[in-house]
Amino acid sequence: MLPWIIIGICASIVSAIPPKVIDLSNRGMKKEEFFTKIQKQINLAEVTDLNLRGNEFDTFLDCSTYLENLKTLDLSQNHLQRFFFLCKDEYNLQQLNISHNKLEYIDENGFNNRIPKLTILDVSWNKLSVVNETMLQHFKVLEYLSLANNPINEGIHENAFWNLVALRYLNLSNISASYFSSEMFKTLSNLSNLDLSSNPISVVPLLPANLEELDISDTHVCRLQGVYLPRLRELKMNNMRQLRQLILNDLENFTSLETLTLDGSKNLAYLTKWRPYETILLPRLQRLSMANCALKTIEYNLASIIPRVPILNLENNPWNCDCKMKWLHASNETRIIARQIKCRTPEQHAGKELSEVPSYYLACQEDSSSVLRPVLWASILTLLLAIMLVSIFFLLRGPLSHWDWDIRRKNHDTVSYTNVDETSNDLVKILALGEGGERNDE
Repeated sequence: MLPWIIIGICASIVSAIPPKVIDLSNRGMKKEEFFTKIQKQINLAEVTDLNLRGNEFDTFLDCSTYLENLKTLDLSQNHLQRFFFLCKDEYNLQQLNISHNKLEYIDENGFNNRIPKLTILDVSWNKLSVVNETMLQHFKVLEYLSLANNPINEGIHENAFWNLVALRYLNLSNISASYFSSEMFKTLSNLSNLDLSSNPISVVPLLPANLEELDISDTHVCRLQGVYLPRLRELKMNNMRQLRQLILNDLENFTSLETLTLDGSKNLAYLTKWRPYETILLPRLQRLSMANCALKTIEYNLASIIPRVPILNLENNPWNCDCKMKWLHASNETRIIARQIKCRTPEQHAGKELSEVPSYYLACQEDSSSVLRPVLWASILTLLLAIMLVSIFFLLRGPLSHWDWDIRRKNHDTVSYTNVDETSNDLVKILALGEGGERNDE
């Protein structure tokens, strides 16, 4: 029994020994100095964490060093154009950071079956233009992958991620992609965090239903209609230049959403709900941030959502404090919201908190002009009718003058014929009188 106790004690002591960390960062060191000089002073075979960040390595070759126990390797912020894992069948490497380098392409000598235990890989801020179907095929336990800030454009093969079945975090921010294939993420059933921000995409691709965090900030997406993400807890839509209105009904399938941020979406002027919703819309929403947008009002149809959000950020919007905002004076709960709203218009309320303005002073411009509107329309119609009559008069002026001339000519002819008739009658009378005289003589 005693030997087993001793073995257990030794095992616990070994597990309690902290990892051996070597920090050689930010020394401006070239690879020749490290491989020929520095590593002779260090027993790298015992090192578990090696930090070579911020030096001047242009390549890194595993054959020139001893990495048997290495679990973490940081080669970020160097001048790497290539790196190799060639000289041992398998390494225990779990975390590799090669971000902020000059890598244009990574071949099978870099990412291969010699580092199958890799769980964290950061390749961001390089010059990659292609991610082919074999580049990541050996990383079946990889959980974190960042390809952010590479000029990849449309260079990701649609099945490049299919073998990453354990992947939980994927960062594709700012890779200049205007489109993501609907097949690209279909095998990533464990993916919980996806960053597609700062890409010129206008449509959200088909995403894994288990996704919990999504960032589509600084994209061209205008609508989220039809997106089904029932487990999504956080949605970031900051700095959305094309977003002019957010229809909350589009988020009806986001039943687990807790955080929604729209900060800095400068053209976002309307937050609305189009139709009545049978159940509670966004039932778990805990934080809503709409700072630095273009919002002018919060309409009453949002009364079922806005007041029940515990954390609300409405700062720096051009709020118009009119009759549409009266409902925020209705209860203590909504008056707390009114304290966050600083009026910009109308002029008499500018600079005041909405809560400081009595509700009977919150008037709409439409109210003051409602009496004048019928008079205005009547005047416009009268003017249009007058213009039509004048137009008709000038159009018929020529035909009317010709018709009048014809009438006058006809009248002149009739007078002439009348005179002839009257003359004839006088002749008849003279002849009649002549015959009478002759008869009397007889």
